[in-house]
Amino acid sequence: MALVAVLSTIVAFALARSPLLLLGATSMGLLISSLLLIPNGGQKLFLTSLGSLLTGYAFFGKGFAYLPAAPIFFGEIVLFIGLVAVLSSGIILPILQLRFLLLITAFGVWGVLCTVPFVSRYGLFALRDAVVWGYALFALLVAGFLLKSDGISAVVRAYGRWVPWCLFSMAVVFGLQTLAFDWLPVVSSGDSKITFPYLKGGDIAVHLAGAGCFIVLRLHRDAAKGPKHGREWIWWVFWFAALIAPVTGRGGLLAILAAFLLLLVLKPTAQWGKPALAGVVLATALAFTGAEIDVGSPRKISINQIAQNARSLLGASGDSRLEGTRAWRLAWWRKIVDYTLFGEHFWTGKGFGVNLADDDGFQGSLGHSLRSPHNGHLTILARMGVPGLALWLLLQGGFAFGLLRAHFRAKRARREWWARVNLWILAYWTAFMVNGMFDVFLEGPQGGIWFWCLFGFGIAALEIQKRERRAWAIEQRGASLSYLESPFRSQPLSATRW
Repeated sequence: MALVAVLSTIVAFALARSPLLLLGATSMGLLISSLLLIPNGGQKLFLTSLGSLLTGYAFFGKGFAYLPAAPIFFGEIVLFIGLVAVLSSGIILPILQLRFLLLITAFGVWGVLCTVPFVSRYGLFALRDAVVWGYALFALLVAGFLLKSDGISAVVRAYGRWVPWCLFSMAVVFGLQTLAFDWLPVVSSGDSKITFPYLKGGDIAVHLAGAGCFIVLRLHRDAAKGPKHGREWIWWVFWFAALIAPVTGRGGLLAILAAFLLLLVLKPTAQWGKPALAGVVLATALAFTGAEIDVGSPRKISINQIAQNARSLLGASGDSRLEGTRAWRLAWWRKIVDYTLFGEHFWTGKGFGVNLADDDGFQGSLGHSLRSPHNGHLTILARMGVPGLALWLLLQGGFAFGLLRAHFRAKRARREWWARVNLWILAYWTAFMVNGMFDVFLEGPQGGIWFWCLFGFGIAALEIQKRERRAWAIEQRGASLSYLESPFRSQPLSATRW
């Protein structure tokens, strides 16, 4: 309790100049006290707060991320709750035993080395840019708490109940944002006005990919109140209604296609009938009517626009706007590759804090709000150098390989539920990675926190399957000994291989 009092006093004193921040600091002090006194209070509060946070990001997008006020945001508050909850929940040992801990730690340590030297020069900008590696703490927290509570199946059931509300919310909120943008409350009035809500097409696309793969894999049937056969059609109606947003951009469209293609290759027998039929009907209606849907941007929803976006992924699209943004991105990306792989910033990049758009000469906004290239992977290369990118690729590659191997292993062992869960996580992760190649997505809370929480969920799933295999092996050894000593040795062992 003495430690609680000291920490609360220090935080309150440091923020005493602002009554609002002082109130927040006092509340945090009381929160820490309650977490340390209530059994499992920290775990319950963190998981509940995290669920609410992720829902807010998915439903309201960037507008939710800007609440309540800088420099304190909901994401940082929930992270703080999680770090404190670790002290009261005893999950440090499980976290230290995670298989990806070494790579995550190495990635984080390299991030610290590329951040600390620039804090004195750039201040909060350095810390703000550093969340691209700092949010990895969410992965460790999520994995640790899920392993303690054995909550993978509970999360899958909760996601199944959450999906219809998410689809409905994204469709309605994006429609409201399009039709009444000027009347929505403004939470940031910088170079680009951010309203509440403010959903971006790429953000919607990633969650549409995750929800769509979840339904196609029939994981929603495992929810406590799974939909009846007819209600799935309603889900797909809202899914295609929300699809209006991402089809205007290349990144969102490719993220959905990549996730579905992965499922089509690895599980071609999945339930593709409903989404395929609904998509054909929608595309046919747009093609024959020639309809165009105005979403408040230069690009309108039409068959021609979708075809141009698809062609722009492969080469020239014939649209000057698409070709202009494509050339701008490619020129910036080539410059980053030149001064890292072949230049003076090979080892540490340019660090965290510097405005890359200004420093590289590709600033496109009058208020200098653009800070990073529209590619999260190249952001890591530009700020952390080649070693940072190598650690990032090793971490993500190892994660994908682990899920893929676990999927095939579960499939061979006829653990159908685990095979589908592994494939769903892998497809969802693929959508995040692809959209991160075309937008400032992983560098922000609405994308970065979601990504690392999914990463932590995947780590926990892999670890639980590993424990189940160990338990099966021990059981088999015991069963084999009993079998050899039994007079009924002609009967085969009934245990299913894992």
